[in-house]
Amino acid sequence: MRSLLLCGFLIALPTALRAQDVEISTTSLRTPVEQVGGQKASFVAMPIPLSNPAIGTGLGVAALAIYQPQGSVRPWTSGAGGLYTDSKSWGAVVFQKAYLGGDKYRVAAGAGTGVFNVDFFGIGSDAGSDGRSIALEQKVSGAVVEVLSHLGTNVHVGLRYRYIKMDSTFDTASLFPNLQLPQIQLQSQVSQLGLAGEFDTRNSEYFPQSGLYANAQWLVSADALGSDFDYPRFTGAVNGYHSVNDKTVLAWRGSVCRAGENGPFYDLCNYGQSNDLRGYTAGQYRDHAMFAVQAEVRRKIHGRFGAVAFVGVGEVANEFSKMNPKDLLPAAGVGARFEASTKYHVNLSIDYAIGDGSSALYFYVGEAF
Repeated sequence: MRSLLLCGFLIALPTALRAQDVEISTTSLRTPVEQVGGQKASFVAMPIPLSNPAIGTGLGVAALAIYQPQGSVRPWTSGAGGLYTDSKSWGAVVFQKAYLGGDKYRVAAGAGTGVFNVDFFGIGSDAGSDGRSIALEQKVSGAVVEVLSHLGTNVHVGLRYRYIKMDSTFDTASLFPNLQLPQIQLQSQVSQLGLAGEFDTRNSEYFPQSGLYANAQWLVSADALGSDFDYPRFTGAVNGYHSVNDKTVLAWRGSVCRAGENGPFYDLCNYGQSNDLRGYTAGQYRDHAMFAVQAEVRRKIHGRFGAVAFVGVGEVANEFSKMNPKDLLPAAGVGARFEASTKYHVNLSIDYAIGDGSSALYFYVGEAF
């Protein structure tokens, strides 16, 4: 979303603001190009039921404002959200996306905090498949700031800063020998700075029907930045959109992640994070390398109602070279859509997805990608 999808909350709500998801998804902060400035604001606010195998059942509240200041070539986006579940997990987030200087500069910022009672399955594909876990409480706060500058046609590049403070405790009675966590990773912080960029030819950003969107971030954690760990982290994704007819769109997404060997367990590549892929408990499959690909058919049914069907596959491993076809993790699902904002084509979404031995129900604002 997604995909925090910490606009992120609104799109990444299916991942439930998990501690290892504390980041802003700039994808979810995009807004469609409209005429210059002065448009009346559009508001979307709703309670969102939660049913997620990662943190349980509960309720989220999301509020999104889309508005176009005088002189701006693109609408700005502001938002806030919160959630609470029956596992006593809770989270809150605020964010802002702005286009300055006639879209010469794109600025995204957000911050969040929360407590998440989750299961830790270990690291690696085998640990995820084994299904054994320990109860883990994660008290987390984080923030992201990204500033991009126009470089060329449809291209923006710049800097991104990301901060995570983590305090983890676990139920020792449920410990398995292969699931014990290094003490340094239980109470620690990550401070990262690096490069970010994007390429965007979409005709719209909340409901694209054509074009490409690609983004990448290469961040470095270092002691000089106040981080407790020294390691690099790369994430990248490409989304494509193709109009079949006036009611049907084919969308696809491919994403990769690579976290350095010294990275803490909560900042490894996390399968199911940002909706890559839907249908898996976020955090059950995590490792230093990950890829995921998925395709989705989006169809307008009648009036403001629509439906989607999606399928995908991916994998985690210690290295990309160690990935094995027998360890692939498939997913598929269906969903319903309601157009909450006709001006900006913002959908309220509900998806049901099935993975390998798992399933999940998602409620959120916008599209998965």
